[in-house]
Amino acid sequence: MKTSIKKICILLFSPLFFVNCTIGQETGSTAIEEKEPIEVVKERIQAFLEKDYSELGELLYEFEFKVKTDNLEDYEDGYIPWASLSDPKRDLPNLHNKNEIIIKYPQIKVMIDYPVTNIYEFNLKSKKGFTRAQLLSEISKHYHLMYEEEEKTATIKTIPPAERTKMYNRNETNGRYGLWGHDISDMDISGAMIYKNDKNEIIIVPFIES
Repeated sequence: MKTSIKKICILLFSPLFFVNCTIGQETGSTAIEEKEPIEVVKERIQAFLEKDYSELGELLYEFEFKVKTDNLEDYEDGYIPWASLSDPKRDLPNLHNKNEIIIKYPQIKVMIDYPVTNIYEFNLKSKKGFTRAQLLSEISKHYHLMYEEEEKTATIKTIPPAERTKMYNRNETNGRYGLWGHDISDMDISGAMIYKNDKNEIIIVPFIES
């Protein structure tokens, strides 16, 4: 699992441009219709690398998502160190400690800041706290809602993968959240950071792998 201290982004250049990175945020706006998609992605990555999560408050702890597998050739410890973001039902049966209550607070705010220009937030309530299975399902659901709303509100539409000639990555669109860099099918979730701000609000920031 990538940590919140060292955020890594690998650029692999070929006839197509592909980006592999963890979560991040950039809040500025860009005239994306006037820039090459590759340049836009590079700018967003740079902003991601400069993200400072300490502004969210005190980091309480981190937790991970991992999925049991029989593929010991690729995963020696028997666990895939992430779960599917686009299709969590596939991984829920084998999700490690899926029923463990990992957040004991009754109300939380989840902050999605990757791969977006404008942050997407949602609140969850549960008197008993939250399990890994609950969080995986809810975060996935809201990622799908975010992508759907982006497509509905954007005038610059997503270029279909088969038509991407200059780079493999998803182009930036100009909808409500300004999504860029990755289709939802590109991404998995490996864990999350838990923060507590000065208002005693609990903020969850997912670790996204792509």
